[in-house]
Amino acid sequence: MARVLSAAQEPQFEVASIKPSAPGSRGPTIYNPTPVRFAISSITTNGLIAYAYDVREFQVSGGPKWAESDEFDIVAKPQGAANDERILAMVRGLLAERFNLKLHHERQKMTVFGLVVAKGGPKLQRSEAANGPEVRGGRGHLVGRNVTMRLLAAQLAGRVLDRPVVDRTGIAGKFDIDLEWAPDDRPELGPSIFTALQEKYGLKLETQPGVVEVLVVDQVEKPSAN
Repeated sequence: MARVLSAAQEPQFEVASIKPSAPGSRGPTIYNPTPVRFAISSITTNGLIAYAYDVREFQVSGGPKWAESDEFDIVAKPQGAANDERILAMVRGLLAERFNLKLHHERQKMTVFGLVVAKGGPKLQRSEAANGPEVRGGRGHLVGRNVTMRLLAAQLAGRVLDRPVVDRTGIAGKFDIDLEWAPDDRPELGPSIFTALQEKYGLKLETQPGVVEVLVVDQVEKPSAN
C-alpha cells in the first residue's frame, strides 16, 4: 500500500527567497548550509523534491512538465540548528508551503548500479576541508568536496547515470572528487564515466537487481511569490 507523505508539519525556514534561475545557468549547485544561510542554485522542482526526500530525481514521477525543466535559485535562513536532518525537513516544509506539494511513495523493482571497489583497490584522496560537503558539476564533469561514498553514489545516480546507484564500497570517511568523462554522445572526447571512475579512483559500477523507492507527485504548483 502506498504511504502518504505529508510535509505540512515540517520545520520551516525563517525566511526564504525563491527566484527563477538566469538563462543558461549550469547546475544545480547545493551550497554548504550554515546557521544563517541555506542556498541552492539552478534546481528544478523535481530536483528539489529529490533533495528534500533524499532520493534521486529519476525517482520522482507524476508531476507536470515544468517541474522537470523550470529552474529556481533558493536562498533561505534556517530556523534553529542547521544540521543535515533539520535542513532537509525545512526544505520539505518549503515545498509544502510555497509549492503546495502533496505526494506519496511506492516501491518498484528496478535495475541499479552497485558502486564497488575495483580490482587493485581504491585510489581516493581523503578530504582536508573543514566544511562541506559541496558538490557541483554538469555534463562530463563532477567535482565534490568532503563527500562520502554514499553521497558520491547519489550524485552519480542523479547527475550522470539516471539510474539508482547504491554504495557498496564499504569505505568510510570523506573525500575530494574531481572526475571528468566523455558524454555518451561524444565518446571521442575521452573515457566513459565507467572507465574514468575505475582508472582514477579504483571504483567500479556493476549492474545489480534492486528495489527502489519512487515518489509520486499528487499535486504541485509553481512557487508563490517572495
